[in-house]
Formats: sequence, structure tokens, C-alpha cells
Amino acid sequence: MDRTLTWFTMPVGIQLANVGSEVNRAIQWKKRGNEQRTVNFCNKAIEFLELIKEDPKNEHRKRELDFCIEELKDYFLGENIWETTDETLMKYYDAFIG
Repeated sequence: MDRTLTWFTMPVGIQLANVGSEVNRAIQWKKRGNEQRTVNFCNKAIEFLELIKEDPKNEHRKRELDFCIEELKDYFLGENIWETTDETLMKYYDAFIG
């Protein structure tokens, strides 16, 4: 079965919980000072968010998902101009776990 089709069968909460797992890993590697692993996990989270955007059931969430992508880029890859913290990131994604 196509990986994308499998992804699309998941409820959006599960999809976003998967993103949260990657964000958590990026945070942990950032704390350890491993920039390459931080970037890798951030990019994986962004890849998942892009897949969520492609899922037809999430059409109405595209603006929120675009913001999520920009926030991750700003926090992990940019200058953190939005002053995001580990806690605010995880508070958002933790809401989907459970």
C-alpha cells in the first residue's frame, strides 16, 4: 500500500501526534547541542506537516499547518524571531497525544 494513502487513513490527531514526536526529538537534540540531529528531526516534522496538508480531509487546516511549518523553521533553523520556546511547542503538539 502507498505510504501516503496509509498516512491519509490516520485521524488528524494521530498525524499531529507523529509530528509532535519528531518535534520532541528535535528539542532533545537541540538541548544536547547536536545541530545535525536537531535539523534532521525538524525536517522530518515538516515533512509530516506537508503530508498532512496534502490529505484532503485537512483542506481547511492549511493555514494553521503553514504556520506550524514556519514556526518550526523559525525556531530550529532560523533566528526564533517569534520567541517560541520548547514548552510552547510541546504544549501545542501534546494536545494531540492521548
